[in-house]
Amino acid sequence: MSSPYRRLVDRALNRISRLDDKAMEAAAKRLDSLTKPKGSLGQFETWLIQAAGIQGTPIARFDQAHVVIMAGDHGVVEEGVSAYPADVTAQMVMNFLRGQAAVNALARQAQAQVHVVDIGVKGTIDHPFLIHKKVRAGTRNFCHEQALTTEEVWQALAIGVEVGEAVAIGGERVIALGEMGIGNTAVSSALLCAFSGVEVADVVGRGTGIDDTALARKISVIARALDLHQPKAQEPLDVLCKLGGLEIIGLAGVALGAAANRAVILADGLISTVAVLIAAKFEPRVSQYVIAAHRSPEPGHALALRLLGLRPVLDLGMRLGEASGAVTALLTLQGAARAMKEMATFEEASVATERFDSHLASAISAKHVHNVEEQRDDGMTLPGKSSSFSQEEPGLQYTEEELFFSEAERAAVYKAIYLRRDIRRFVPKELPEDALLRILNAGHHGPSVGFMQPWNFIVIRDHKLKQQLRNVVERERIAASLHFPDRKRDEYLRLKVEGILEAPLTICVTNDPTRGGSHVLGRNSIPETDLFSVSCAIENMWLAARAENIALGWVSIYQKPDIQEILRIPPHVTPVGLLTLGYTDEWPQQPILKTSGWRERVPFTEVLYQNQWGNRG
Repeated sequence: MSSPYRRLVDRALNRISRLDDKAMEAAAKRLDSLTKPKGSLGQFETWLIQAAGIQGTPIARFDQAHVVIMAGDHGVVEEGVSAYPADVTAQMVMNFLRGQAAVNALARQAQAQVHVVDIGVKGTIDHPFLIHKKVRAGTRNFCHEQALTTEEVWQALAIGVEVGEAVAIGGERVIALGEMGIGNTAVSSALLCAFSGVEVADVVGRGTGIDDTALARKISVIARALDLHQPKAQEPLDVLCKLGGLEIIGLAGVALGAAANRAVILADGLISTVAVLIAAKFEPRVSQYVIAAHRSPEPGHALALRLLGLRPVLDLGMRLGEASGAVTALLTLQGAARAMKEMATFEEASVATERFDSHLASAISAKHVHNVEEQRDDGMTLPGKSSSFSQEEPGLQYTEEELFFSEAERAAVYKAIYLRRDIRRFVPKELPEDALLRILNAGHHGPSVGFMQPWNFIVIRDHKLKQQLRNVVERERIAASLHFPDRKRDEYLRLKVEGILEAPLTICVTNDPTRGGSHVLGRNSIPETDLFSVSCAIENMWLAARAENIALGWVSIYQKPDIQEILRIPPHVTPVGLLTLGYTDEWPQQPILKTSGWRERVPFTEVLYQNQWGNRG
């Protein structure tokens, strides 16, 4: 009977299909119709058409990106092939998990999620964000014995497939391949020599920056290993068993899983490109799903790119690894994709003038309309000056004596704070319109830096829209479960997101960073203060809802581009939160995540310092 790991890999292989010709034709047609000379975006047009064929859509998307970093150690490090000891692998993994590596910074700029997988690191790493998938604590030293058993190779491939499928689920995704493993340039160079037959000296580079003596030793070590094992180039399983390594094989599996789910794959440097080469040995069509992010100075990288027929996006002399080059290229591809989506066609440009004239005429006539109530498409009436519901500053309605809180009023404020809960269970009962307006207006009276008021509130009642929102949230919830060990994963998956469907309405609170112009008082030094301001508005709504005995849940597990597309939010406006509102039949005394045993509240004394960080005196 075949291995269950092999069966999982085979299922992915059977699902890797050709690119979508019709989508590529539509993409090419749109690019030619944009207000630019044909072909003037150069090679970017080729990649945009390729990505359209991968994703099966006329306009490719690069805004839903994930970075998968596979980490593992190598026995061959014992031979002195690296400038660093093996324990640096675990140290760098912790650096990724803390968000302090180069790839983390670049990923934040690209709004990409970083997933770190321990597939073969020596020792134990304890961190809640680490994906634990260890096959073994490092490979064996291929200078003396085979690096892996057959079952270990299939297991590593299957792990990669599982991760690749999980992050690619839902379609229109981009997966950047990254790695961490001291000694992995030696292993990837050995693999490349085994598959290509090229002389070792023509492939091996300096990796982490070794000197001439270490480089000569590295070449000698790889040559001895190839001579010892005589790997069979036409049998990838034979090559992988003899040479390893776990994170490289795992990345090959990620490529297979991502391709099976029609995701664009961004290969980073030498190691991840060799991983793609391995994947292509199992299914040649996988190379159609790959865009080479850059070309590194490693001699073998240029060879690997030629073998796969890939042209790199960038050639900047980068040799950091960890998917840093892939995410750097991602940023440029995101710009190209955005241009393809947002540029006008020649036909649209001619229509735009007519639209402008129409809007101008409407604006002029609107000056003569006063004191009216606006009727929205969703049936909700927003009050104008003639409305009985006041939108003026509440403080202006109080006497000087009333500006001070009584003991009862003060107690009510603290009661709302301490009994505020994130509720996910609702009963089928509509909300009074006046209560909803009070809650919305409480948000609108939130504090904002420079009084920029960057928020908008989209009230969603339409069932089809709520179903679409629920679907993208559920998809991300399942993908996020990869980050938890088995027991914790089961607990996480029990936390449902059905509130979006059960609640009578959902409010999407957005952030418009352009509100108030380019220079907002108090915001120039800290651009994120617009988001801080929106968070204050949401907290106001939460407390107001609690005071109205109305339940509110803040849903934040989603990809922002999905929400923008469903709700037709402009590209520059960010959805900050989906707030589900309704009545509930249970008000827990403690937060749900606390009562479920997920996490305890941190003691107040642990978060309180005096004068300077760390001073508890």
